[in-house]
This record gives sequence, structure tokens and C-alpha cells, in this order.
Amino acid sequence: MGGRKSAIAFLIFLSATYANPPCIDPISTVDWSFFTDTLEIIGTCSCSTSGKLKVGVHVRLAEPIAFIEVPRRAWEFPCFGFERSGLSVREKDGTNQSEGASKVNVHYIKYPVFGVLNIAMDNLCVDKSTSFDLVPTGFSELNPLIWDDKLASLIQPWKLFFASPAAQITCLADCVATSTAPEASESLRNSMFWCAGCWGTIFPDTTTTYGLNAITESGLIATRILDVMHESAQLLVYKEASGLSFIADVMDVSVPSFDVKCQPFYFPAIVKSQYWLNLAYPAPEEAVPIGDWGLKWALMKSRPGEENFVWVVWRIRDCCVGLQFP
Repeated sequence: MGGRKSAIAFLIFLSATYANPPCIDPISTVDWSFFTDTLEIIGTCSCSTSGKLKVGVHVRLAEPIAFIEVPRRAWEFPCFGFERSGLSVREKDGTNQSEGASKVNVHYIKYPVFGVLNIAMDNLCVDKSTSFDLVPTGFSELNPLIWDDKLASLIQPWKLFFASPAAQITCLADCVATSTAPEASESLRNSMFWCAGCWGTIFPDTTTTYGLNAITESGLIATRILDVMHESAQLLVYKEASGLSFIADVMDVSVPSFDVKCQPFYFPAIVKSQYWLNLAYPAPEEAVPIGDWGLKWALMKSRPGEENFVWVVWRIRDCCVGLQFP
């Protein structure tokens, strides 16, 4: 009990010291209205797993599962309010590179908000974990494949084709679809798996961007890390989604035939319709689909001299909520 009180006191201290770090104060930085806006009862369902039968209601909902930090300087954690001294220099500090390119850092922090905040949702299919986790695979300082462009190209040379100018031009269709009718254009958006809408191309999955717009490009970096997490089987598909057949053919894999309402499945590329992102820092903003046109939501969201950004990852999921027999 004493340890719990100490932890609470420490969190209160951090909240008072820093201006609403998202991981310390998720109440004011998470777009909670998005949960209520997406909660939907679709129909009835049944699942048969491990010799047990579940009968219930097909529910679609959104849950915040992670924070993704995009700091310029290495080993800074804006999600927790930690910044290094302005006089210190580290090897992997981000830079403005030649030809207009920019290099930043990224951290994937598994943070099941419902579980961490102890929000009682026992009857819904949400992640009920009560702790966060710093995922090494999603740390640019630890994973050379998301820091070093040349190494990433050597390991996965086929992705260079989708990073070409011709492939980038095709992303205009994804940009229009995402910004006008993301739900109605689900099949198109998912099949264009190399695009992040108006934010740019996902490939290569590194932390190098064009250096044109810090906010939307931080969203692009967050999208790339979600793709990395899918490829390494650390994120699964939880939503009934169309448009996956083309990706499966390109990557020579199959789309599982079992019901995703009853069991999630592995897929080696990001399923964009499953995720929405909510800017949490430096200025909280409502959740947007991956690749949404920046002029709709990104204006006045940066601060002079601010180089760090934090995103909340919302995962849309389908699940069967009901009674299990026997």
C-alpha cells in the first residue's frame, strides 16, 4: 500500500512539474469522445474456440493501446515529461539532413489506457493490462532497422520500389480517400499499403522524412512504427477489414479465414483502417485517420521551438461480447 501511495505521489509531482505529459495525464490528452463516437452494436455473433462456445453480440469499439513519441533528440521522453539538458549531445540526436531531409527518433510505448486507469470494462473486449511497456523494437535508438536507411534498404530491398516517385504519386488517391470518406474507402486505403494518405509513403520504415511539416511527418513516423510492429507480429489484426487480398498476394501470404471477432490474426503489414491517431502533445487534438489532410486539423498545433510530438494510438476492434459455454 505504501508503494502504491509513493507511486501516486510521484505521478502527482511529475504532473505539477511538467505541462500535462500524456503518459502521466491521459485524461486530458486522450480523445475520449472518439471511444463513444465509434462504439457500435452490429448484430449477433457466435464463437467456438478451445472446445467452448460463446454466443453474444457483435460489438465494434475503439481502444487506446499505445503512445508513440517522436522526439528529435535521443532518449527524450515527452510522454513522461522528461527532457535532456540543452547542453548535452548524443550520437543519435536527430538532425536536419541535406536535400531537405530530416532525422528524428521514435519510441513505441505499449500503454493500455483502460487497464492502466483501472476503468471497469470487464464485459467489453479491451486490453485489461495494468502496466505500460517500453517496446525495444519500436525504439530508434535500439533498433538500427528503423534508424539506418541504408541498412533498412539492404534487409528489405523490395520496399524501395514502393518508396519510388511513381509509387508516391499513386498515394494521392489514398490522400483523397482518407480525407473525404475513410470508412467508405476502406478497401482502397488498405490495399495501398505503402501509403500514409497525405502524410507521405510508409516505406522505408525509418525515421527519415522530407523535413516539410513536423506535425504530419511525426504522424508518418508513428504510422511506420505501426507497420514495423505488424511485420514483427507484435500487433495483430482485430478488425474486420477489406482490401487485404492485394497485400497478401504481393507478400505471398494468406489472409486467415477464421472470424476475427473471436480471434485476432497475424498480418505482415499495417491495416490502416484499424488505426486512428490522436495528437496528444504538444497540443491535444481529436483522433484522425492515418493520412488525413493536415490543413483539417494540424494548424496551430505546434509551438515555437517545440521538436517533440506524442500520439495516442487508437485501435478499432470487432469482438463477440456474450456468454461462454460450458
